[in-house]
Amino acid sequence: MTSSAQYTTLAAWPMAICRALEAQGIEPEPLLAASGLERADFLNNPDGRVDVREMTRFWAEAREATGDEAFGLVVARYVQPMHFRALGMLMHTAGSLEQAVMKVGEYSAMVSNSAHIRLDVSPSSLGFCIDPIPGVEISPLAVDSFLATMTRFVGQLGNQQPFVDRVELMRTAPKHAERWDDAFHTRVVFGADQNGVWFNRHQLKQGVLMGDPQLLAFNESVVQSYIGTLQSTPFTHRVRQSLLSQLEHQEPKLASIAAGLGLTERSLRRHLRDEGASFRDLLHQCRMELAVRYLGYAGLSITDIALRVGFTDTANFSRAFTRTYGKTPSEYRSRVHSG
Repeated sequence: MTSSAQYTTLAAWPMAICRALEAQGIEPEPLLAASGLERADFLNNPDGRVDVREMTRFWAEAREATGDEAFGLVVARYVQPMHFRALGMLMHTAGSLEQAVMKVGEYSAMVSNSAHIRLDVSPSSLGFCIDPIPGVEISPLAVDSFLATMTRFVGQLGNQQPFVDRVELMRTAPKHAERWDDAFHTRVVFGADQNGVWFNRHQLKQGVLMGDPQLLAFNESVVQSYIGTLQSTPFTHRVRQSLLSQLEHQEPKLASIAAGLGLTERSLRRHLRDEGASFRDLLHQCRMELAVRYLGYAGLSITDIALRVGFTDTANFSRAFTRTYGKTPSEYRSRVHSG
């Protein structure tokens, strides 16, 4: 267990691996020792962090001991929302499944900061994607387990089968791909350019949860406080996640983003400046990123897209888009659909 490593994961993961190993009659202690870990640390400090390098070794040891390339999917069965501590409570008190998934994406650093969690938002789907960080090795089993866990959470919280539209994984196709298809309730694409699971957004909106605003605010404050201790999580990443989660619903303001991170506006500006970024530039990037996604949907007019990403008129949107991509929105859409 460590508090000084740059890239870490929540202790819930090694504990879930231990439970999955024991269910198969395998003692986890020798595997933990070979990975530089001690089980007593997790039991005594469930909110603690584990160096991702040790976790990657532990995944490898577990894979070797079980001989199961789909062991990450097995581990997902032993993870419950409450194992994510305050983040699990935050999911339960959200107003809808959509809000719950967005909250996990927004505060994903609490679970692990060893990869970038990206919300891929479109009118019809909500994608939960895991983007590797250059130079940071994570096990494909860890990716499988996190995405399968999110899929199970959505099913459990919605009290029905998860509404998965598609799943893409960067890992090579396994020998028994049907195990992944069964876990995600859809055909999985392997050898993809990204890791992600996409849920049907309309059905997520229909999944009504507890919806307690006071408990939601309290749990969110606990999560924000915890994440505030993870100094290695870049502020640019945290701000981008907040912007993308807010953009479609309202015009993001510096004050609200700063408050969500437990900072003053001045402090947030300073942190971003130290990382070579600015709130204005990040907001523009997020607007353009969403615009590109929306342009892939023929049912949305250019005016609809402009309004969705925060522009008051189509002309200003078109000029901003052209400056960014060198093509007008209409030209960009034509190229996408012709390709």
